[in-house]
Amino acid sequence: MTYSTNSEMKHPQSESAMVKVSDLWMELVRNRPLRVLSFFFVIAFTTMSISNAADSYFMTFNMHATPLMTTVFMWLGTIPAFIFMPMVPAIKRRIGKNGMFRLFLGIAIVAMVLMYLMMSIERLKSITALIFAVQFVKSTGVVVATGYMWALVPEVVTFSEYVSGHRVAGIVNALICIFMKAGMALGGVVPGLVLVWVGFKAGEAVQEPMAEQGILWLVTLIPAALFVLAIFVIGKYELSDEKMDKLNAAVTNNLKIDN
Repeated sequence: MTYSTNSEMKHPQSESAMVKVSDLWMELVRNRPLRVLSFFFVIAFTTMSISNAADSYFMTFNMHATPLMTTVFMWLGTIPAFIFMPMVPAIKRRIGKNGMFRLFLGIAIVAMVLMYLMMSIERLKSITALIFAVQFVKSTGVVVATGYMWALVPEVVTFSEYVSGHRVAGIVNALICIFMKAGMALGGVVPGLVLVWVGFKAGEAVQEPMAEQGILWLVTLIPAALFVLAIFVIGKYELSDEKMDKLNAAVTNNLKIDN
């Protein structure tokens, strides 16, 4: 890959005042990595919203947990961030961005399916420590994958600057926030629909087996299916570390990549 000078790569910063609302959609059309990342954000925030809404139901009606147990379960969803996020750069260097997403989303999927199977076996569902251990593993996969996705935002900003000559960080972040909110909204609707469908009775201390099964789906199988889709989507992300090095050099030095 070679570079050639490109006098049209840079535009005066004063042109940022000319940005219109329609530029949001134009940016989506011309920026394929941004489209991929935006759809990944939708899936990630849908999944996280579903899980966050369902976890307390799961602990109350499936695990019949005490408040302390519920608190521990919730904390297990955040502790992995402090342990594994510092390791992300080393892992990414070894297996690449797509490899890292596949690894940690795969860990989350396996843990969710395992939790579903364990909760379906009477003698295993009563072993709280085992359920908590699986929750920790699941959270590790979720936290790393959904945490690192934010690191891709500056990359799609740089790609846009290379393609258009504009540094449109505001537009890119606005689009990411729109898709993030869309995912949160969708994730807020799904639990209610599922609970209605399985006959969940609000205010009842004990639910019917079908209602408990629906809650279990919300914590395990539905998020797992969405993460399978997320692996497919992020697999389309084309900005490898090597390509980003070349794009950063091109943008910094006002060059154009020939091929």
